[in-house]
Amino acid sequence: MSCTSHCCGAEKVFDEKGVKKALKKYKKKGPDKFSQKLIDSLSKEELTGLSLLDIGGGIGILQHELLRNNLTHTTDVDSSEAYIAGAKSLMKENGTENKMHFIHGDFNEHNDKIENHDIVTLSRVVCCYPDVDKLINNSIAKANKYYALVYPTDHWLTKVIIGLMNFSLYLKKNPFRTFVHSVDHMNSLISQHGFERIYIDNAMHWKIALYKRVS
Repeated sequence: MSCTSHCCGAEKVFDEKGVKKALKKYKKKGPDKFSQKLIDSLSKEELTGLSLLDIGGGIGILQHELLRNNLTHTTDVDSSEAYIAGAKSLMKENGTENKMHFIHGDFNEHNDKIENHDIVTLSRVVCCYPDVDKLINNSIAKANKYYALVYPTDHWLTKVIIGLMNFSLYLKKNPFRTFVHSVDHMNSLISQHGFERIYIDNAMHWKIALYKRVS
C-alpha cells in the first residue's frame, strides 16, 4: 500500500538508517548541542518526582538524560517505529524498562488517551507539523509545570533550506513536509495557556526555549 499521509511519510524520513546514525553519534559524543542546552536548562529546575512527556522523542535522548534527575517516568510519542525501537534499545542498556513508556503514532491522534505530565518537550517537532496551533494547544494542555521547544528560526535562510528539503521530498514522492512557523505566534499561543518563557538560546539555526507555568 502506498504512503499518502504526512505522518506515514515521516516513517520514510525517520528510518532505520537514521536511527543507526543517531545511536552511533549519541553513544560516541553524547547529546547534540541543542538537546544538551535543553537538558541543562531543565536540570537547573527541581525535577525530582516529576514526569516527562517527550513528543517526537527520537532515540529518547531527553528521556535517557533527564531520568538521571530522578524523574518518576517518561512517555515517548513518536510516529517512527524505527526510532522507538532505537529508544528501547538504549532503555534496555540503561535498565530503565520500568520507567519508560512508548506510543507509536501521531501525537494529535493519540492526544485523548495520554495523561498529563509535569514536563512536555517537543525537540525539533513543531517544524514537522503543518497545523502548529493544534499541536501546541493539544500538547501544552498536557503540561503541568514545564513546556519546552526546539524549533527552527523564522529567518529567510532557514526558509530557503526548508524549501529545498521539501522540494527533495516532493521529487521522492514522499508526502512528509517540514515547516518554519512564526516564533511570535508560537510564543503568543503558549502565553495564552499561562506559561512564561524562562530560558531561550540558540544552536546554529535552532532555537531552544523553556517555559514554566505561572498561572
